[in-house]
Amino acid sequence: MQLNKLAATLAAAGLAVPGLAMATNGMLMEGYGPIATGMGGAAMAYDNGTAAMANNPATLGLMAEGSRIDVMLGFVGPDVKTSMGIGKSKADAFYMPAFGYAKKMGKLTYGAGIYGQGGMGTEYASGDMAQVSVGRVIFPLAYAVNDRFNIGGSVDVVWAGMDMVVTGYGINFKDGSDFTGAAKGYSLAAKLGFTYKLADALTVGGVYQSAGNLPDLKDGIYKVKGFDMPATLGLGLAWQANDKLMVAADVKDVLWGDSMNTVTIYKNGAVYAPFQQDWNDQIVLSLGLAYKLNDALTGRIGYNHGKNPIPDQFVNYLWPAIVENHYTAGFGYAFSKQSTVNFALSYSPKASVTGTGPNPPVGNGGMVIDHSQLNWQLMYSYAF
Repeated sequence: MQLNKLAATLAAAGLAVPGLAMATNGMLMEGYGPIATGMGGAAMAYDNGTAAMANNPATLGLMAEGSRIDVMLGFVGPDVKTSMGIGKSKADAFYMPAFGYAKKMGKLTYGAGIYGQGGMGTEYASGDMAQVSVGRVIFPLAYAVNDRFNIGGSVDVVWAGMDMVVTGYGINFKDGSDFTGAAKGYSLAAKLGFTYKLADALTVGGVYQSAGNLPDLKDGIYKVKGFDMPATLGLGLAWQANDKLMVAADVKDVLWGDSMNTVTIYKNGAVYAPFQQDWNDQIVLSLGLAYKLNDALTGRIGYNHGKNPIPDQFVNYLWPAIVENHYTAGFGYAFSKQSTVNFALSYSPKASVTGTGPNPPVGNGGMVIDHSQLNWQLMYSYAF
C-alpha cells in the first residue's frame, strides 16, 4: 500500500519516528512541545512553534514571516507499582524524538512534521508486558483570513504499533524495538482549527481532531482489533496581560468512549483474549503562565488535570493509564533572533487505583496499582 510505503520511507530516513510514550491524559501526552508543556499543555490560542501540528494547526498562522525548524527530544519516566505479586514495572524510561518544519509566506503557512501522539507501556519481571506507540506524520496548512482570524488544518498519517506478552495465556508478540511494535497499522486522520483575536491582547482558539481511524493491528498469526486513538475537541484562550506576562487556558474533551471499548486479540483468526476497556470520555483542563524575564529568557509554569478515564472494574496492570494531575515548569532562551532553546519539566504525583472486578486475561479484582511520572521535553529551534 502507498500509505504503508510513505510511513516506512519516513521512518527509514530517520525523521524522528516516535517511540512509545507512557502517556498521561489517558494515552495522550499532557502537552506537545516544551512551550505548551511548560504551560500545562495549553496551546490553542498562541504561537507555540511547529508543535502546533499536534495541538492546533491554526496557530501556525501566528508565527513570524519566514521559515522555522524545530528538533525535539522528549523523555517519559513512568513509575508503576502493583500488588498481588506482580511487582514494579521496569519500563521506566522512554525517549521520543520529534521534528517540525513550517514556512509562512504572506497569508499562507505550510510545513511537515513528525510527532508522537501517545501510548502506554509496562514490563514486569514475570515477562508480562504491553507496549503501544502511536505517532503522526503531519502535513499542516494555515491561512490568515484577515488580521484577526486564522484557520488551519492538517492531514495526518497515523502510525501505531503494539507488543504484548501475557505468559499465563500464551500471548506473545513483540519485536524488541523501542520505536516500533510487532503488530502494526496505518491510517489517515485530520485536524481543523482556528484562532480569532477578540481584542488586541486576547485571542481564542479551537481545534477538532478526528479519531485515529486505525485498522486492525497485525503481526503474522496475531491480530489486534478495536484499538484506536480518540477524537478530541479543544478550546482555549491566550491573554497577553502586558509586555512580559501571558496567561493561557485550554479545555479539551477527549472522546475515549468512542475509541477504547473492547480490545480483542485474535490468534490464527480465532478470538483469543478480549480486553474489555469501556473508557469514559475525559475533560482535560490546562492552565499556564509565561513571563518574559528579559529579552532572551522566558519562564513558564502550568497545571494540567484530566480525570482517570478507566473504570475501576476494567483497569489492569498492563495498561495503567490512570494519572490525573500534572505540575509543569519550563523556560525558553533565545541565543539570537534565529536560534532558541526551550525546555519543560512535568511531574505527575502518585495516582492509586484498586481494581474492583475480574478482567480476563489479566484479572484485577483487589489489585492495587500506583502510577507516577517525571517527564521532560527539550527543543532547539532555528528561524530563517
